[in-house]
Amino acid sequence: MTDDALPNRHWLRRVRALRDQAERERDGVCYVEGIRQVIAAYEGGHPLEAVLIEPRRLRSNVAWRTITAMRSAGTPVVELTTGEFERISARDNPVGIAAIIQWTPVTLADLEVPANSFYLVTDGVSDAGNLGTLIRTADSLGASGIIVHGGVDPSHPNALRASLGTAFRLPVSRAGSLDEILEWAQHHTVQTVATSARAKQPAWQVDMARSTALLVGSEGEGLDQETIDRCDETVLIPMAGTATSLNVGVAAGIILYEIQRQRSS
Repeated sequence: MTDDALPNRHWLRRVRALRDQAERERDGVCYVEGIRQVIAAYEGGHPLEAVLIEPRRLRSNVAWRTITAMRSAGTPVVELTTGEFERISARDNPVGIAAIIQWTPVTLADLEVPANSFYLVTDGVSDAGNLGTLIRTADSLGASGIIVHGGVDPSHPNALRASLGTAFRLPVSRAGSLDEILEWAQHHTVQTVATSARAKQPAWQVDMARSTALLVGSEGEGLDQETIDRCDETVLIPMAGTATSLNVGVAAGIILYEIQRQRSS
């Protein structure tokens, strides 16, 4: 049973409107679809504007228990028909749950910087799926947060979907400029490490057990030379085969693992 007095068409229009970044930023909300994603947002303490479900598709007992808890907490639970849910879903086989969540990236000024922390910084990553994968990878390897500069918006539904809910647990910040990031790093004594195929040293030769921000660039071009020159260190991943480059998510994962390895030694 739908808990909200607003008609379903209101929520369908609301979801469609949130495909626009300006709408998301204006209202401070995002739209996410998927069991893990919705549960992560709820368990992460982010207020939910509404949960949208299609009961015939939703077969997860964990999801239904969470929906019961949400209802008890006063979150509107809106039941959609199969056709209505398919209209808002980006999936070929929707699982039957989505939500509108009060969530936006934090500012750099609000990003916590504990001792010996490490961060992933993305510069110009344009594919939402890649950004979501980077967030998920950073979370899995114990990063303290991720800082996004340029490129796709972290609140893009495809980025949130690819992150599998980790965007609601790992601190995500959006920076307005490279200057802002470098000034933040200098203020907090965080060394900046750029990735480049033209670097002279592999990642394992740089001490990244200290507070570190790892910078990765766009899918096609990587980091520009000006950005590389302004960083404290520059590292590469030696390539043994015929390939000359790696997917940005794969490359970031390898170096983030090296950071974690150094800290565990």
